[in-house]
Amino acid sequence: MGKNIKLFLVIVFIIVFNMYATVNLLDTSTLIYNFYSEQLARAQVEKLITSQEKWSWLGYVFIPLLILIRTSLVALCLSIGQFIYNVENTYKFKQFFRIALIGEFVLILVGFFKLAYFYFIKTDYTLEDLQRYYPLSYINFLDIKTLEPWLLYPLQTINLFGVAYFFVLVYGLWKLLKNEYIKSFEMIMASYGGGLLIWLGLVMFLTLNMS
Repeated sequence: MGKNIKLFLVIVFIIVFNMYATVNLLDTSTLIYNFYSEQLARAQVEKLITSQEKWSWLGYVFIPLLILIRTSLVALCLSIGQFIYNVENTYKFKQFFRIALIGEFVLILVGFFKLAYFYFIKTDYTLEDLQRYYPLSYINFLDIKTLEPWLLYPLQTINLFGVAYFFVLVYGLWKLLKNEYIKSFEMIMASYGGGLLIWLGLVMFLTLNMS
């Protein structure tokens, strides 16, 4: 089994474990019931929760697909950066994919920090708190209720985990290309940074059109 496949399976396992722990330790069914009880009749809320529990397995099934898409897009950005900067040696997509997979271990920590925060620190929380909170993010210093919906996701991306992920990509590219560190920094800034801006613009556009 290739290194990339092993890394991918480990990442999926950890995320599935974190998702399962979050659902059970934070009792999301009760949060959903409390959130919708003011808007819907009791029978409707119970039907909603039952339906969600019935199809909850789909969330776990889609995790591998979502991880594959995210890491592939990042690897694609790095591949494009290779051509933009006219790198002497041509590196394979799987090498950039491995760098993206290693970066995923930084993003995995987000879920565990979030679980620990609501389980040990902020024990009185709502469904909205759980959905909108992002650990070590700039958005936590703002009043979310006063923000436009299309600004929530972009502001969430301004966080220390995102910064750490960026530098893991830089380090991975530097080790692969064996070039100057500042050159790898520039390549990640142009390739991954450019891709991230396009993605944020797309999410903001879709949010504006659906609100």
